[in-house]
Amino acid sequence: MVPQEDNITQLVVQFSDSEFYIPLVKQVKKDFELSGHSIAIDEFMAPGDLIKEVHRQIHHLLQYNFDAYLQLLYRVDIPETLMSFTTENSDAIAQKATFYILQREWKKVKLRAKFK
Repeated sequence: MVPQEDNITQLVVQFSDSEFYIPLVKQVKKDFELSGHSIAIDEFMAPGDLIKEVHRQIHHLLQYNFDAYLQLLYRVDIPETLMSFTTENSDAIAQKATFYILQREWKKVKLRAKFK
């Protein structure tokens, strides 16, 4: 089950206890690459490290290539309504985007496994 609240800690716990972790890492890597960005992740890294690297990449895109950031959100299928840009700083936005990206990728992997 995917947590409904914005809590990255719950995601870490679910990733580490799941058979879907390797497919999740592969899906994240695939969507980053299809968006034109490489990301240094592999299936052997700890879930916490995966989250940190995705956050780092998102934060970098937010600061230096906003169009690429939006393209990634579109590729992963994150609704614009979830990503409001009020007075939050870039780190808070990157953290929120990281959560929603990993949550959506998790849903994709689980859905694909269910209908295999």
